[in-house]
Amino acid sequence: MRNITLTLLIIFCLLSCKREQKKSGVFSLKYVKNNNELILIFENNTSQNIVFPVPNTLEFGDKNFKDFSTQGNMEGSYPISVYAIMKDNQSSKFYQKKLDSIRNSNLTERGMADLINQMMPSDGDSVFYLNRNGKLRVKYNLIIKQSPPTHNYSSKFKQNYYPYNKVLKGDYPEGEYLRRFSKIDFGKAKFIAQPIINDSLFLNISQNDVNK
Repeated sequence: MRNITLTLLIIFCLLSCKREQKKSGVFSLKYVKNNNELILIFENNTSQNIVFPVPNTLEFGDKNFKDFSTQGNMEGSYPISVYAIMKDNQSSKFYQKKLDSIRNSNLTERGMADLINQMMPSDGDSVFYLNRNGKLRVKYNLIIKQSPPTHNYSSKFKQNYYPYNKVLKGDYPEGEYLRRFSKIDFGKAKFIAQPIINDSLFLNISQNDVNK
């Protein structure tokens, strides 16, 4: 009996150690919803301080449609549009200036300098600095709109996090400024493009949840 108990204890300890090893060395993200506020909690369990981009707008896809987002130029095509906009003054001011400067230079090179003055706070990305073994909370306002004609509608909406890794590795002109930013000298910090998402965020939303 003692041998069985000891064996089970050893197995339990080994499994616990493996779980802890998986958690260590990881830059992760989890979501918290609080009424019409979304909070993204980033956790840096790596051995280095990190710098990383975060989208100023979080996109949500409706399970009844195949599109990545229900927000943007086609907003009126969906019964309900869901997205979230980052609250002001949360990013790293030092690195944000660097990213904005690189983005503006890239737009000018592409003959799109007119867009610089048309940028809205919800456009583009914010940059954050997070110490090793640290946590950071980034807050968003959740926006839920219903397109006319209004009628009863409900669906499940999934938050589709911006695919920074794909954009940085692919041939996307709009991602060039991010590629350039990722290669600057961050001193003792390391650039990381994408967190590991612990659990995807799904929201069950109906016409009753539309922002008043």
